[in-house]
Amino acid sequence: MLRPMWRHRASCFLVPLLAIVAPARAHADAASAASAQALFEEGKKLAAQESFAAACPKFAESQRLDPAAGTLLHLGNCYEKIGKTASAWATFLDAAAAARQQNRGEWEKLARDRAAELEPKLSRLAVRVADRPAGFVVKRDDVVLSEASLGTPLPVDPGPHRVLATAPDRKPRELDVVVKPGGHRAEIVIPALELAPKAASGPLDRGARGGSSTRTIGYAVAGVGVVGLGVGTVTGLLAIGKNSDARRLCPTERCASQEGIDANASARSFGTVSTIGFVAGGVALAAGAVLIFTGGSSKDSALRVAPVVGAEGGSLVMGGAF
Repeated sequence: MLRPMWRHRASCFLVPLLAIVAPARAHADAASAASAQALFEEGKKLAAQESFAAACPKFAESQRLDPAAGTLLHLGNCYEKIGKTASAWATFLDAAAAARQQNRGEWEKLARDRAAELEPKLSRLAVRVADRPAGFVVKRDDVVLSEASLGTPLPVDPGPHRVLATAPDRKPRELDVVVKPGGHRAEIVIPALELAPKAASGPLDRGARGGSSTRTIGYAVAGVGVVGLGVGTVTGLLAIGKNSDARRLCPTERCASQEGIDANASARSFGTVSTIGFVAGGVALAAGAVLIFTGGSSKDSALRVAPVVGAEGGSLVMGGAF
C-alpha cells in the first residue's frame, strides 16, 4: 500500500521533478496517520505561500506523529528557508538515514547533497567552563550538554542563545550570546560558580537557629521557675498556718491532742514542699535567665533540673553545660 503521491512529493521549491512517495508505516495508527497527513498538507500550503515560519511546525508535528523520510526533506528545506541552518543540516542527515533504511537511493543522495551544501554555512558555538564542581550541569537553550560536548564548537542556529550552569550549593550562572549567520564561530566561557548564600553561611544560620531554640527553652524554664516560686509561697504560708495551729494545740513538747499532732505533720509536709518550690523555682528562674540572655553563644547548651525529696527534707539537683 502506497501513500498518496502528494503526501510525500517534493514541492517545486524543494526538488524539481522529483516525486517522493513513502510506504505506509505499520507503527502509526490510523488516527496518527490521518493527523500527520493533514498537517503535512497544511505545511505544504503554507510553504507554497512562503509562510515558512508557520509551515515548519506543521511538518515537525507531522513527522512526530508519523515519521517519514519525505516529511524530513520538506522540514529540512523549511528550516533552511527561515535561517535555521543547523536544524536544517541535522534534519537532512536524518532524512538521508531514513531514506537509506527505505532503500531509496535518490532520496538519500538528495538529503546528503543538501546537508553538504549547508555544512560550510554552519555557525558554531563552543561552551567552555572554568570549574566543574560535583553535580555540575550545563544547559544550552534548555538542552543539557554532555561532558564531551563542553569545549567543542557545535553547530547551532544563528541568533540568540542562553547558557545556564548549575551545581548543588552554588549560585546558578546564566549567560547570553548571539551567534551570527554565515559560518560564524562564537565561544562562551562559564566562570567558576560561587557558593550559594545558604551554603556559604550555613554554620551561622544553624547558630542563629540554635540560639533561637535556646532562648525559647530559656523562657520555658523561667516560666517553670515562676510557677515553682508560686508553689513555694503558697505552701510556705500553709506551713506557717499549720505550725501556728500545732503550737496552739500543743504548747509543750508532750502533746495529747491528735489534732495538734496532725497539724504539726502537715506543717512539716508543707514546709518540705515549700522549700523544694522555692529552691527549684529560684534555680529554674536563674537558669532560664541565663538561657535567654546567652542563647546562641553555645551550640551544645543543655540544662537538667531535678528535685530530690528525702525523709529529712528536700533538695534540688541541677546539671548541664552552657
